[in-house]
Formats: sequence, structure tokens, C-alpha cells
Amino acid sequence: MKKSDQVREYVKNGDYKNALKIAKTFKLGISKEENTAMTRAYECMTNERFYKSMGYDIPSTIQCGIDVVTGLYSA
Repeated sequence: MKKSDQVREYVKNGDYKNALKIAKTFKLGISKEENTAMTRAYECMTNERFYKSMGYDIPSTIQCGIDVVTGLYSA
């Protein structure tokens, strides 16, 4: 199974953390802004206290990354 197929499966099942973990490494067909949003969302999921201390709004940052990954990889 290709990584993009894995991401689609994770998105379909609502497992956004694993979807973002893989999708944030993709380069082809993804803009810099999309990549940044997915990377930051994943990082906020795994390092919430750090990003909160930097002033990020954790729920909206995560939702932004989820919106990008679902926009790119939902069926």
C-alpha cells in the first residue's frame, strides 16, 4: 500500500494524527503553506505545551492542518 493510500485510509477513519504524521513528509503536489499547516498541526498534537507556550491557538492550528489533509486526501 502506498503512503498516499495510507493517508486516505487514515482520513476516512478519522485518524488525523497518523494521517498528518505521514502527509507532512510529502513534497510533490503540496504547497509550502499546506505542508507548514500539516506539520504544525501534527507538532501541536504531539508537543501541545511547547506550542501553547509559543502562543499558538492549539485547537485552531490543529483544525487548519486537518482541513488541509482532508482537502487533499479525502475520497
